[in-house]
Amino acid sequence: MFSVNAANDTTARNLQEFEVVSERVRKEVTSTAPLFNLTNERMKTMGVTDISDALHRLPGVNIRDYGGAGGMKTVSVRGFGTTHTGVIYDGIVLSDCQSGKIDLARYSLDNVGSLSLIIGDNNDIFVPAKASASAASIIITTESVPTANDSLWHVTGQMRFASFGTYNPYFKVGKTLNPKFSFSVIGEYTHARNNYPFTLTNGKLVTRERRNNSMMNSWHGEINTRWRPTSSSTLDAKIYYYDNNRELPGAVILYNPICREELRDRNFFGQLTYKNLSLSKFSFQGLAKFNWDASLYHDENGKYPGGVLDEDYWQREVYLSGSAMYLPTDRLSFNYSADYIYNGMTTNQMEVVGPWRHSVLQSLTGKFKNSWLVATARLLLSVYENGAKEGEAAQDRTKLSPSVSVSVQPWQSRMFFIRASYKNIFRMPTFNESYYFRMGSTSLRPEDTNQLNVGLTWQYNTTGWMNSLVLTGDVYYNHVKDKIEAVPTNMFIWQMNNIDKVRAYGADVTANATFRLGRRQNLVFAGNYSWQRVQPRTSKLNPDYNKQLAYTPIHSGALSLSWENPWVDVVLHGTGVSDRYGTSTNLPITRIKGYVDCGATLMRSFKFKRNAIDLRFDLTNIFDTQYEIVADYPMPGRAWKFTVTYKIN
Repeated sequence: MFSVNAANDTTARNLQEFEVVSERVRKEVTSTAPLFNLTNERMKTMGVTDISDALHRLPGVNIRDYGGAGGMKTVSVRGFGTTHTGVIYDGIVLSDCQSGKIDLARYSLDNVGSLSLIIGDNNDIFVPAKASASAASIIITTESVPTANDSLWHVTGQMRFASFGTYNPYFKVGKTLNPKFSFSVIGEYTHARNNYPFTLTNGKLVTRERRNNSMMNSWHGEINTRWRPTSSSTLDAKIYYYDNNRELPGAVILYNPICREELRDRNFFGQLTYKNLSLSKFSFQGLAKFNWDASLYHDENGKYPGGVLDEDYWQREVYLSGSAMYLPTDRLSFNYSADYIYNGMTTNQMEVVGPWRHSVLQSLTGKFKNSWLVATARLLLSVYENGAKEGEAAQDRTKLSPSVSVSVQPWQSRMFFIRASYKNIFRMPTFNESYYFRMGSTSLRPEDTNQLNVGLTWQYNTTGWMNSLVLTGDVYYNHVKDKIEAVPTNMFIWQMNNIDKVRAYGADVTANATFRLGRRQNLVFAGNYSWQRVQPRTSKLNPDYNKQLAYTPIHSGALSLSWENPWVDVVLHGTGVSDRYGTSTNLPITRIKGYVDCGATLMRSFKFKRNAIDLRFDLTNIFDTQYEIVADYPMPGRAWKFTVTYKIN
């Protein structure tokens, strides 16, 4: 307590400058299920270079990366597989009814506000039913439009140059025209030759080669608008287009370096999001989306009749969703969501013509919260109706999936939480699995999963030299039954069957700390480590019984150390995984060596009144380590990237 003499209150005095640094409570700490969030600022502090690098910084994540700027990048979490991981882009789930795999290489970080990983269902219950229909979800939230009270023009121009003939211009223009309407326009183009060198070992013969047939040209554009009809409601609209025309280098095969494969991916979607977050007991959310996707594959090879193979696929999706949340008291809330999805596909390759699927998902969620406990429970009802214009259709399915999660704070004076969660979920067979030429099976059952998680989280803040410390630790057990795999019926014909059971158990640990070195100087550390055992458990007679699942490392982790200062910010970072196998039988010949990939980043910003210039230089794979994430697809060695960004605010 102190007092001020009123007579001296108007006297001019020079006060000593001081700085107050604090960190808000992170959602990772209070979440009832594992949640890991990377904001745009945190990714810069960690020296994250692209979407694949960002995912490597999340625990329990395995990446399939085929190398280079245009290489396909898919993600699986805790051994569930890529098709069990949903990707949510600005509130609406992305889909690929053909393969079930979302290529995250399509999405750059230049306009991303945050990237999150949720495993199971956390304590955010006001979500569409489809958002809870996966074992895990990657959530990408973009920096869409300026705020309502910001009347300035926001213009960003960026140019990026990188190794292997890569250049990447990007621009964004946004403005709030009046307190009720804002917009932004985004454009991006990427060209990459991707002809990076690698070492080829053939017995005692070691040669230096270069990737060929690797060039990529892609561009994407977005138009975002936000209308605020009332102070409590918003209507967001997005139009998105992506076009990538690339060559596919293929696997590195001895004595056969020639590859003429090409792939063009095109994607258009438009989506609407309406939210009414009123101060009353009811809130409402409505979503609508139309999605069109084309995948055009071309290959020239003498093994095909006529020497040419063309596989073309076109997908269409209509998605509608409505959610209503009711808060009868400050402690209790309920949410009901109902989604309808239509998926259709046409192609020149399937024996069954024009497969389609109607899906109806309904979820009912309850949440209780008081000063020391947060508990949620959800029931998801899924109804799938399959059909085809010609030929036999896949089987219809109906399934009820429960989930529950809880977080307990034993001591209110400390940011320490104990969390536990359970989720049952399943996934329908993809169109490829059900209908693909000679391999598909229309009688496939859905893969059914159960996941259990128990964890501890702790956040410590102080005004001392260690400003903040955040620790999380989780152990888990997952079980998948009726796993879908391609198995041979004879030497030449394979077919999709439900044959496998998979058990996964492991642990994830994360640590984040900020240390004050002095005025405007901080040292920021971030790290994660994962240990996981993912084992097929179908039959003891199978050669893969109790072996490690293909492409799944037992050990993986990442760390970064950043020195923030008034001159040049410096970041050192590294990611690594242990040995893996290219097959679940773990044959020595399929062993893929582990690796550690180290990098460094230098960043500096210059201010000119309301404008700014950001300079950034990245050096990746400093030690020029040759490694593979997917067998026979070598990753780039040492590489650089230089980015210049000019912002008018």
